[in-house]
Amino acid sequence: MLTKRTAPYFFCAPFIITFLVFMLYPMYDMVYRSFYKLEGIRTYRFVGFDNYQRILTDPHIPNAMVTTLGFTLGIVIVNLVVPLLLAIVLHHNLTPFKNIFRSAFYIPALTSIVVAGIFFRLFLAGNADTPLNALMTLLGNEPRNWLFDTKITGIIALVFTSTWRWLGLNILYFLAALQTISQEIYDAAHVDGASAIQRFTHVTLPGIRPILIFVMTILTYGGLRMFGESYVLWAGGTTPGDIGLTIVLYIYRTAFGHFDMGYASAMSVVFFAILMILNFIYISTMGIGKRGEER
Repeated sequence: MLTKRTAPYFFCAPFIITFLVFMLYPMYDMVYRSFYKLEGIRTYRFVGFDNYQRILTDPHIPNAMVTTLGFTLGIVIVNLVVPLLLAIVLHHNLTPFKNIFRSAFYIPALTSIVVAGIFFRLFLAGNADTPLNALMTLLGNEPRNWLFDTKITGIIALVFTSTWRWLGLNILYFLAALQTISQEIYDAAHVDGASAIQRFTHVTLPGIRPILIFVMTILTYGGLRMFGESYVLWAGGTTPGDIGLTIVLYIYRTAFGHFDMGYASAMSVVFFAILMILNFIYISTMGIGKRGEER
């Protein structure tokens, strides 16, 4: 029988068990296997820090880091600026059909990454009759295979695909934040002679700061752990010159493509440590968790 003393443990037990089985144990197993090399199907041989030393000389790591960091930087900038500006437009009283535009922007977020990836793989293909190359032909330029052209075009394709999917969701975040700012503050600033830019920098941005930090956080970590877009745009994640190779995709390809579980685990441990350091720096610089009067 449940009592006041045992009820909290009973209701917390499913989460605790799930956390131990699907989070804590895999993390322990990841660290453990990073010191071993898989030989055969189930035979592991202890190799010490050899897997970690391989990371320093692996030629694929720099390419994967460039793609991952470039994608993260691009998606943070684009998905902060564009959704915020669109949210301000949709929040304005004079904007017609606001609800229709809000729904239209949000619909791509309901799309599966597989469907979106296949669509943009066809949209960015090298055929002359694809929509993008047809536009390039009209402008007097030669058709290009955008996904296999250069690393820059590959990163742009990744940012464009991800932005198309999550633009509407970020717009909703900023719309919700804008609705928490009282119109009286804007009226008072207008009476005091503040311009539109001054009202934006001194009223809007401080008012939406918590949501701005939240969106920046999920975009940063979403960019660093990006896998689906790259895997689907380049079928199986194999690209010439590692154009679309990201850190997580390389870990996946090493583990399940080459069955080098030890090396994949070592890369995962290093990547996890880097994320924890970035998380600590991020929390310290942004003042997350501090009280408003202490910031």
